[in-house]
Amino acid sequence: MSKNLYKIAAATALLGFHMSVPAEDIDLFVGASTSASEVPNVLFIVDNTANWNTAFTNEIAALANTLAGLPVNKFRVGMMFAVETGGVNNNVDGGYVRAAMRLMDSDNKTKYQALVNSLDKLKDKGNGGTASLVMAEAYRYFSGGAPNGGNGKGKTDYTGNTLSDASGGTAASRAVWALTGNALSSKDATSYISPVTSGCQKNYIIYISNGPSNDNSSILTKSASMLSAAGGSTTQIPISPAGSQSNVSDEWARFMKQSPYGVVTYTIDVNPGTTGQGPGWTALLKSMSTVSGGTYAAVSTASGSTALQDAMNKALSEIQSVNSVFAAVSLPVSVNTQGTYLNQVFVGMFRPDASDRPRWAGNLKQYKMGFSGDALRLLDADSNTAINSQTGFIAECARSYWTPDKGSDSYWSFQPQGKCIPPGSATDLYMNSNSPDGNIVEKGAQAYKQRQAAATRTVKTCSTSFSACTSMTNFDTANAAITQAALGAASSSERDALINWARGTDLNDEDIDGDVAEKRPSLHGDVVHSRPVAINYGSDASPQVVVFYGGNDGILRAVNGNRTAAIGSVEAGRELWSFVAPESYANFKRIRDNTVAISTPTVAGSPKPYGFDGAITAYQSGANTWLYATMRRGGRAMYAFNVSDPANPILKWKIGCPSPTGSAGCTTNFERMGQTWSSAKVMKAAGYGSGNAPILIMGGGYDPCEDSDPNSCASPSMGNRIYVLDADTGAWLASLNTDRAVTGDVTIVRNRTTGLATYAYATDLGGNVYRITIGNAAPAGWTITKIASLGCDSPATCANNRKFMFGPNVVEEDNGVYVVMAGSGDREKPLLSYASAAATQNYFFMIKDKPSDAAWLTSESANCTGTAVMCKNSLLAIPASSNPSTADLAGKKGWYLPLAPTEQVVTSAITLIGVVTFSTHKPAVSAPGSCSANLGQANVYNIRYTDASPVDGTTRSQRIAGDGLPPSPVGGKVTLDDGRTVPFIIGSKASSPLEANEPSLDTPSTSTQTKNRVYWYIQH
Repeated sequence: MSKNLYKIAAATALLGFHMSVPAEDIDLFVGASTSASEVPNVLFIVDNTANWNTAFTNEIAALANTLAGLPVNKFRVGMMFAVETGGVNNNVDGGYVRAAMRLMDSDNKTKYQALVNSLDKLKDKGNGGTASLVMAEAYRYFSGGAPNGGNGKGKTDYTGNTLSDASGGTAASRAVWALTGNALSSKDATSYISPVTSGCQKNYIIYISNGPSNDNSSILTKSASMLSAAGGSTTQIPISPAGSQSNVSDEWARFMKQSPYGVVTYTIDVNPGTTGQGPGWTALLKSMSTVSGGTYAAVSTASGSTALQDAMNKALSEIQSVNSVFAAVSLPVSVNTQGTYLNQVFVGMFRPDASDRPRWAGNLKQYKMGFSGDALRLLDADSNTAINSQTGFIAECARSYWTPDKGSDSYWSFQPQGKCIPPGSATDLYMNSNSPDGNIVEKGAQAYKQRQAAATRTVKTCSTSFSACTSMTNFDTANAAITQAALGAASSSERDALINWARGTDLNDEDIDGDVAEKRPSLHGDVVHSRPVAINYGSDASPQVVVFYGGNDGILRAVNGNRTAAIGSVEAGRELWSFVAPESYANFKRIRDNTVAISTPTVAGSPKPYGFDGAITAYQSGANTWLYATMRRGGRAMYAFNVSDPANPILKWKIGCPSPTGSAGCTTNFERMGQTWSSAKVMKAAGYGSGNAPILIMGGGYDPCEDSDPNSCASPSMGNRIYVLDADTGAWLASLNTDRAVTGDVTIVRNRTTGLATYAYATDLGGNVYRITIGNAAPAGWTITKIASLGCDSPATCANNRKFMFGPNVVEEDNGVYVVMAGSGDREKPLLSYASAAATQNYFFMIKDKPSDAAWLTSESANCTGTAVMCKNSLLAIPASSNPSTADLAGKKGWYLPLAPTEQVVTSAITLIGVVTFSTHKPAVSAPGSCSANLGQANVYNIRYTDASPVDGTTRSQRIAGDGLPPSPVGGKVTLDDGRTVPFIIGSKASSPLEANEPSLDTPSTSTQTKNRVYWYIQH
């Protein structure tokens, strides 16, 4: 989601108003447009000491070429060098501003490039051993402070500097110094002219190192003293090897990031040494980038300037970028190894329209995991790291699978976009191309492959009569059952046009090339909530992966998910088939016309159109593979498909209701089904089909009355059920009643030996937690018990109760106790203008349930106002700044962690190796002049499930780069391309909810963790 394009204009005046439009989580991403962001300041610090002798020629060429290739008016650039002393210079060591920070317009780019080309290896060599003072000088320049070594120097960029050639000046330098915007007002000025012109400006350093800086003790003492005086911490950051640990350059980088200027430091290690002081210096450079949120790159100039130029361009591309929006992550399950995934990471994406129109961009992209250094990371098709830690989204120069070679086409010349800076000055090359697709949602990947496909496309549908939707028909103009009225068309010709447009034909000539028979650029709709399901029909050695997922263009897609191998005649990345739900017919005209704005708290309009926006699950056993697709706000239905032959699907059945409200026409026994948000979880139970017949269990869905603020859903008309179905026939087997709607997944607890379900746990929008006892009974004999009432501070009802929108995470302990975890929050109300929701105090809860203990719940009556359930009083309140002791926890049946005011849990939770991970969102309203993108603040929590203590020992949560609403975490084991099988989690790092890493290893805390079994989402 672009921070700059999609701010929310949630004015303070609205905070007390009742919302007059339905609440949705997308409210965070739509609203009033914004002004352009401030141009970032980038200070190149060049190691011009004797270290630069070897790399000089190629380094200067790389820097000059990088400046030449900068897009016009997108950066303000300056250059700082180590000082020279003697002659026209005073004798104070440190750094000086050779070229002040100026906008890189066409003229300034040329002048800066000429200055770089005029540099002389010997005449411009600075004093060595002053790196920490150079970093101190950089801070003083950014802050407008007093120079340390930067004044009194002949080559400093000060007003009126006309240093002659005889004294070391050059015509190119004088041309730069003659520009407005100097760093100093005179040679001996006592304060810098800060380049920071706005509090919203982003500030960066690109530090180009040519080797170790041996700062002596007096220099380090002086630099540390300056750091302390500026308000920074001089506590040493531990690094390994520790040869340069005493150098305070990384402490300066840490402080500058924490300062009001938020300076991020990128470090480039040119020809890093592998012996002597080299490894220790490399460790320091890595620390400088890590503590400030930048990145480190090691490059060689042995064969030219290309590697260094690429490293600078990558840094500049990240600096220039803004983040986009992604939806969910999935991987295919290994055929051979239970619980292990193949190394294919599928990410569904969306990007809202900047003007709140209903047609949103979408795509499906594929990446992989692998090690970058010693860290597990998300990698692109070229094995480069795929994440930009500044935005939390895909890096600008990353290339996903199915995307062509970089710059190999010019498809997007009608709408150039992209921030990846190519080698040389051919900026338009990448902007016009599908590759690299980087963080541009609609470029490359599945959308690219589908646009390249032949005109024929297998698109299916079924009868518009709900009960008659029992078999597939073609979605094309020849199908008379697709009527003009169903599409809302004004004529038969418009009816045909809508069908062809929905099939992907460019009838409106979106790319302005005169061809209205080709595929349109916008043929792939947004993937907002649908999580792709990837099924491997082959073997681990020779996978045949098909990815199934839904989009809000009304289409369910089956895509060849292999990296490169075809499935039959269908190339990797292309559709095998797609299916249009009749529920979406009426949306096509509005999406094509793209004219009726999406309603928001501040904009009148019509609600966003949705299609297959719900959960997708699958069952695979022997020769049978079945698919279950839900619709979320797209409808009150679930579709089941037989996809045993992935190229020839069969519609098995459809259940639910045809109308947004009421029970008319509903499938028998499903009259209470709401919008289908919960996924259909597959299981087997001893009491059905002798334990051999698969069963589906799912929440009853969402009741739109939950959208109201204040809450008006005390007596819901739909969704307050848990449904049990035959997975093969769709036959109703049981309905289990709940107080409020169930939108989250039902978590199944299986017997460790037989794999049969014994219990299940669920939550509802009333803040309640339920246990379903399965055992050996038939589904009609299953019982549901409310084990916890946590929506209010006591089991009594209250206004604006806490909600559980996601299903519980369950850990089984060896003593017969099930640890049930859930976080409260109303993700559908992400703005402060939903005043009642914002006023609700939310928590993350851990409760213990022991089904075998008959007194487990009744013993809580005294704590819970005479009610035999667990409540807040049954649990220990976790202190904000300390961890509970074993004694604190012993007398309680769990704990609750208070969140900050207005903070909500907005993802499901996952527990790996004793650590539970989930993410939250805290809305925000920007004051006038604020730099906030109004995406609020997103935090990721990594805490021990036993006592809520932080796994890193210091903080329970960290702010997520890019903010917004992160997707739910995914974890398990993955077999990497090199054959290693490693544990992974995606969604636990603050740098990005898409970043992969190895799970944190739990260490002993105040509570003893027993051996346990964790139930996470791995759908077969």
